[in-house]
Amino acid sequence: MRVVCVLKSGGEYDAEWVRKLRDGVARNTTIPYTFQCLSDVDVPCERIPLRHDWPGWWAKLEVFRVVDGPTLYLDLDTVVTGSLDHLADIQSDFAMLRNFNNPQMVGSGVMWFRKPLRKVYDRFCERPYKWIQYHEERRDGTYLGDQAFIWDSLGRQIDRLPMETIKSYKYHCTKGLPENTSLVCFHGLPKAPDIKTDWMEAHWK
Repeated sequence: MRVVCVLKSGGEYDAEWVRKLRDGVARNTTIPYTFQCLSDVDVPCERIPLRHDWPGWWAKLEVFRVVDGPTLYLDLDTVVTGSLDHLADIQSDFAMLRNFNNPQMVGSGVMWFRKPLRKVYDRFCERPYKWIQYHEERRDGTYLGDQAFIWDSLGRQIDRLPMETIKSYKYHCTKGLPENTSLVCFHGLPKAPDIKTDWMEAHWK
């Protein structure tokens, strides 16, 4: 399995977020895997240079350029709290989060690839700034950004990840970490550094 993340310079994240995600994956994965980061700056792991200067979350679409086999994508604001081994058994060729705010929509904070899916990257490359403008103008609730582009590019027919072990901090973890949780997603606010609990200190370090 390959585990990848993306760090685009100029935002709220830096290489320390990559290190914490890298270490969380290492503590919770027993099957063979590689950990890589697509980035335009130095990172504490194998770096795949970003090819484009796409802003913010749009840089994530370069993941579709590099996937060549079983790959787990994780946003940098994801905290690994349990085993990831079972995610490698997902049989879908491609699967995304069921959006925590809108279950009819997808979320791109965690994605699973069993096979390459380059057509999403190729479609965006044809006119990237036209697509960015298009989605800025049509932004509506959870229909926004890269996840809306991915959703539309695949005809809105996308498998959802098994959500039993993937939780939202704001919806599921404010009173403690649920049992058997593998990933905690910090979408929106608060972010991981804002949370001072024993389980966060144990898992995000």
